[in-house]
Amino acid sequence: MSRTVAVLLGVAGTSFAKTVPVTTSTVDERACRPGYDHFGFCDTTKSKKERLSDLIASLQDDEIPALLTAREGGGGSPGPPGNISRLGMPAYDWGLNCIHGVQSSCVYDAKQDKTYCPTSFPNPVNLGSSWNSSMWNEMGAIMGLETRALWLAGATEYSTWSGRPKIGLDCWSPNININHDPRWGRNQEVPGEDPYLNGIFGQQVTEGLQRSPRDAKRLQAISTIKHWDAYTLEDSDGKTRHNFNAIVSNQTLSDTFFPAWKLTIVDGQAQGVMCSYNALNGEPTCASPFLSSVMRGTWNFTGYITSDTGAVSDIYDQHHFVATSAEAACAAIKGGTTDIDSGAVYHNSLLEGVKEGHCSKEDVDAALEHSLGLLFDMGLFDPIENQPLWNVPISVVATDASLEASKLAARESMVLLKNSNDILPLKKGSNIALIGPHVNASTSLVGNYFGQICVDDTFNCVETPTAAISKLNVGGKTTNTEGCTVTGTDKSGFAAAVAAAGDADIVVMMLGLSEKVEAESHDRTSIDLPGVQKDLITAVAAKGKPMVLVLVNGGMVALGSQLNSFHGIIDSFYPGIYGSQAIASTLFGTNPNLGGKMPYTVYPADFVTKFNMSDMEMNRVGTEGRSYKFYKGETEFDFGFGLSYTTFSISTSETPLTLNCEEDFVQHIDVTVKNTGSSTGDEVVMVYKQGGVVGSGLPLIKRLVAFKRVHLAAGESTTVSLTVSRKDFSDITSAGDRTCNAGSTSLLVTNGNTAKSVVPVTLSGSAKVINFPDV
Repeated sequence: MSRTVAVLLGVAGTSFAKTVPVTTSTVDERACRPGYDHFGFCDTTKSKKERLSDLIASLQDDEIPALLTAREGGGGSPGPPGNISRLGMPAYDWGLNCIHGVQSSCVYDAKQDKTYCPTSFPNPVNLGSSWNSSMWNEMGAIMGLETRALWLAGATEYSTWSGRPKIGLDCWSPNININHDPRWGRNQEVPGEDPYLNGIFGQQVTEGLQRSPRDAKRLQAISTIKHWDAYTLEDSDGKTRHNFNAIVSNQTLSDTFFPAWKLTIVDGQAQGVMCSYNALNGEPTCASPFLSSVMRGTWNFTGYITSDTGAVSDIYDQHHFVATSAEAACAAIKGGTTDIDSGAVYHNSLLEGVKEGHCSKEDVDAALEHSLGLLFDMGLFDPIENQPLWNVPISVVATDASLEASKLAARESMVLLKNSNDILPLKKGSNIALIGPHVNASTSLVGNYFGQICVDDTFNCVETPTAAISKLNVGGKTTNTEGCTVTGTDKSGFAAAVAAAGDADIVVMMLGLSEKVEAESHDRTSIDLPGVQKDLITAVAAKGKPMVLVLVNGGMVALGSQLNSFHGIIDSFYPGIYGSQAIASTLFGTNPNLGGKMPYTVYPADFVTKFNMSDMEMNRVGTEGRSYKFYKGETEFDFGFGLSYTTFSISTSETPLTLNCEEDFVQHIDVTVKNTGSSTGDEVVMVYKQGGVVGSGLPLIKRLVAFKRVHLAAGESTTVSLTVSRKDFSDITSAGDRTCNAGSTSLLVTNGNTAKSVVPVTLSGSAKVINFPDV
């Protein structure tokens, strides 16, 4: 989903397998071009609805399945590509990914003798740990504009599996699923465990990606949020994502699984949704009348819905919801549930399903309206001469400003978890031993869902931690030895690691996870450090040298007693192509943007013995609860926790509040944040509503309702205004309804550490705020 390489921009005469030359085919083969502009759907004096009707009426039955198939001709679809030559309609690829950058090839511009690769950001878990909503919007804007430029230039999808078609303008992202369990293999792809955090992430990325100041009338690209819904299991408890039936109560849908979607659909105006592989309460999500009614009825969603790849096939082949592929095609397309099939079912069986009476021509026309209508919204059937978004040069890709934004995002994502005796920052000129399987990491830093990172199809342009740390350790000595691999059991490298530690003044261990441990289609069974990494810690610690740990990971890692082996701990997650620079600057105290906070709870290792992954309830009675909202047990690190090299104070001017539940109030909370330390740094102000009821389950401990990241020089202060509403004070009934009830509660204003202020709140009256399934 992303590729960018500053150091290789401008490589002359470069030709590699996946880099493609800039072409003019997008313009040359566009719809309604001269010679094909006489059709009714090209007449811009007509309304969009009239033009769509003209286009759909012009289609022959055998042309329709290809138009409703993603990656037609590749990615599991039989093809041919979905162009309609007689109407002058070019093929369009539904299926580009943009999780943390545009997942495309690089393009070579012969006129400039320059190669452009899309800007790559840190993984979404890092973006979550930054708690910076303005950065999320900026990333979305960069991805949206680069998508346009790369589409115009003829860039292709990066993965060979996709068939490498020319990219489209719909980005299958962001991923706003909830980190419901630390074992989930895709925790690196989502911001965190909190619905509000994930929802604001989805909203901000979507707004940046879809809307452009270049053209206020048209969509720049399409945000396709995924995976709808309750999708947080790959291969656990004897189930796979393809056959898992998620049983989720209304109270948990209302409290946990629906809120991020409403924020992104209603507030962010996302125009695309991807339904997931799993079933929800007995209905495959891509054939769920209930989910369709929520999306299109309750939230008035008018965009398109695509299946995840192969999910329509799962309707009959894995879930056995219907008996045949023709029935599956119709179960998916009816009621606007799934408009685009990423797979071969629509191609092979949709017309058969209509003929057999499982669905109607009207159902098919509705899917065409939802999907093709967005192509009109992006100006793909309009004259291009005065369209700014048809004239985006390739030079907007990977600009200096965009690359700086990626570097800033990496720096902001670093979370300082421990700093005993101020061991950090390190002093330059030290004798440092770098030890661990990630000391020479490059690929692992980038995470997953990436396209062409380097012009030469390698990861050689990604600086390793050893290289970055050595550069900053001016006048010192920096050695490195891996000691072991991430997952292996070979301890033959321990001796060299122990010797290096013995010769050093300080040890920096780089440990953690990789795609070999956590990945799409693969959950973890343990949340410990894998392989023999814990044994490596023990062996190195025996030398008695001061030790700092840098974690590289997506999902959380439980350290247990090994926490005591380290004086300092930094969680870098999967920080992207500039991650090594961010890690090194944080270690040496030259990161002016340090201030990340944990986007999820770090549980002890025995958490996995107390919960089945397939249990989707968050506050089941008889358990310790899941997530910071309900979990009552011990933690290694809390959601929202993060330290700094400076200090901050937080204060509010609010006196105790009295609010009336019978009024749809909005309350502003002014928070003054001051950097009381001696160095520049960042702080995150969080507001939680404390206490409450969520159905018949464990009581709510607290719920995030607002947050804001600030950047302050030493001695500087600022006041931020955060808002809370009646909805934020609501309880949730077992039926999933939200009610505001008279009584006493409070707002906790905190930085996730020691700075905090409590605002008492008295609620009067009572009212039902929202009826389920709205949230």
